[in-house]
Amino acid sequence: MAVRFALSRVSSVQAPEYRSIVAIDMVGSGQWDDCAQLRARTVLDAMVRSAFRAAGISWRKLVVEDRGDGMIVLVPPSTSKVDLIDPLIPSLIARLRQHNAMVGAEHRIRVRVAVHAGEVLRSPSGWVGTDINLTCRLLNGVPLYRELLRSPQSDLVLVVSEVIRNGVVRHGYRRIDPAEYRCVHIVSKEVDTSAWIYVAGVDAGPAT
Repeated sequence: MAVRFALSRVSSVQAPEYRSIVAIDMVGSGQWDDCAQLRARTVLDAMVRSAFRAAGISWRKLVVEDRGDGMIVLVPPSTSKVDLIDPLIPSLIARLRQHNAMVGAEHRIRVRVAVHAGEVLRSPSGWVGTDINLTCRLLNGVPLYRELLRSPQSDLVLVVSEVIRNGVVRHGYRRIDPAEYRCVHIVSKEVDTSAWIYVAGVDAGPAT
């Protein structure tokens, strides 16, 4: 009875909130020992914070949820989705490249990043919603792993949803080149959709 009441209260009172959604996850970190995983995650957190700040996005305005080897970042609608592609992604690439140049190959950090936008709901234990689920499915799509295998020099692979591709990427804002994005088909659990992949090169420039 109490559970039924709680469910009805959530559905009748709460309204969804629109957010841009950025999901980030390290590749292959599960093969490292615990100390190496901790060091890598600490470094990744610092790089992501620094990249957001360099992109002019206040970290205090973001909702960040831990996801083991990575995180989900919910960005308020006042932040342009363009900023999440440029300058955020180039800033993160530059920081990854800088870090990886200083460590051995066995401690190199490579990441998958997914960007989407949609409606989310706040639950007592975190944020939920179909659009968060979609972002996670895009992040875990087989094409991302395949591209990283094909491009061992790359530190980052980005996947964007059709929402981001149609609203941002295809218009070529700032330094975004639509020709660098390739359409892929992602099937993961309940998701069967098209998405667009960008594989970072090695010429992102110095971290700023």
